[in-house]
Amino acid sequence: MRNLSRGRLSVVFGIALSALSALPGSAGAAEPLKIMTFNIWLGGDQVNFEKTIEAIKASGADIVALQEAEGRSAEIADRLGWSQVAGHRNIIAKFPLFAPPTGDAGDGNDLNYLYAEIQPGKFVTIANIHLPSSPYGPYDLRDGKAAEEVLATEAETQLVALQPYIEPLKKAADGGTPAIILGDFNTPSWLDWTEATIGRQDYIKNAMPWPATKALADAGFTDSYRAIHTDPKSKPGITWSYGYPYPHLDANEALDRIDMIHVVGPVTVKNAEILGDPAMPDTDIAIRPWPSDHRALVATLEVEPGPAPAMVSPLKKIFTIGEAIDVRFHAATEDGRLEDARVVIFAGDGDPAAPLVSLPGNDGTDRSNLASFGSNGLAPGAYMAALIDAEGKELARAPFWLKEAGQLPGVATDKAEYASGEVVNVTWVNGPGNRFDWIGIFAKDDPADDNYPHFFYTGGGVPSGTLTLDEAMLGAKLEPGDYDVRLMRDDAYMRLAGASFTVK
Repeated sequence: MRNLSRGRLSVVFGIALSALSALPGSAGAAEPLKIMTFNIWLGGDQVNFEKTIEAIKASGADIVALQEAEGRSAEIADRLGWSQVAGHRNIIAKFPLFAPPTGDAGDGNDLNYLYAEIQPGKFVTIANIHLPSSPYGPYDLRDGKAAEEVLATEAETQLVALQPYIEPLKKAADGGTPAIILGDFNTPSWLDWTEATIGRQDYIKNAMPWPATKALADAGFTDSYRAIHTDPKSKPGITWSYGYPYPHLDANEALDRIDMIHVVGPVTVKNAEILGDPAMPDTDIAIRPWPSDHRALVATLEVEPGPAPAMVSPLKKIFTIGEAIDVRFHAATEDGRLEDARVVIFAGDGDPAAPLVSLPGNDGTDRSNLASFGSNGLAPGAYMAALIDAEGKELARAPFWLKEAGQLPGVATDKAEYASGEVVNVTWVNGPGNRFDWIGIFAKDDPADDNYPHFFYTGGGVPSGTLTLDEAMLGAKLEPGDYDVRLMRDDAYMRLAGASFTVK
């Protein structure tokens, strides 16, 4: 459930793919697909990391969306023997993954979706979400707030965070590409709070049209679990929480089904199964001890993969000089081929017409979708990969970064001392580029890395950048005193770098 969703980055990542504007081509043949959502609880090692891996294996999943991965997506994929990792999306798979830039999600990050190539040139769109965990509607109802107030609050939080995903995913589905949105919704389903379920817990006194999940239904999405298990009274399918870990549970806990998989487009739900301890109700796939405070969900689908826009997708956001720079690419054609196309690399502020490196793309006969560049001879810094057609037109681009081996993360302020109310510019370098890396402001020398009065995501997996902290960002002037600024890892309380400053 936990996330740090209350900060916003002031710098905007300005390079966005014109994704989903045109999706030519026909759908592929129907394919079985198993997809899993799993909040692994603070990196997956709170109970037993081996059981986290065992649970994914037992699910039979082909694609897994992780929440609270804390920078361990690649490690988990490696343990499974999978090579397909989109670390900044926290999605791992048995299928090739294309993770180009997307639009603004409204929280300082880009929209967290990508394309999985289920058949050559045919895709499924997948969004991995982790909606704000606070305020949490069931807690507010349990503590005595009125239903109308709770619904209004959820409309301002969970719904606002979800809303940017609905239109692009629906557009993909309308263009013939299955779209799946899954993750930790941190809100119940409107299908579970019905007249029939009133009284399941003391605070369930009304049927509740929970805004986020209702918005998905109104847009045509199908809740995979409720498509198979239609009666929420006999099969509530609770995923959060039966324990921290099971069976250690707070008294009067607000249990609910908040981990979900919703689908739209040419996709059929065949089954939906919950993973958990065998003693937990509604467990379909049993693992003991269960390694998380959330239960996981796996949906068995039948999909007809469809087209995708032109895109380039470096396999990692950050490469070390000396290793290969692998870049996936796809042209918006029937099978992704584009005769006489080129894949090029240029400096982040450079000209794609004068690239530093260039390789041929598809030649119209042999279909390829991976260009592998050498990195020796390139300087550390920000770069772009782009797909260029035969006439020199840029079709798509995506950023990546190069660093030297052994470079450590760093963070600094532009001055050592500020007047109260003065803008503080924070610069970070050589971050790991995880989706939820964050900057925190702390009292100087406070040893508690969870005791932050202010925090802000670095945004979109960007390993280096500048954050401008003004009164509007902070919500108030910083009081006079001594402070630390810390670069922290991927929604975790792990300090990567720190620096000090003073407010007079």
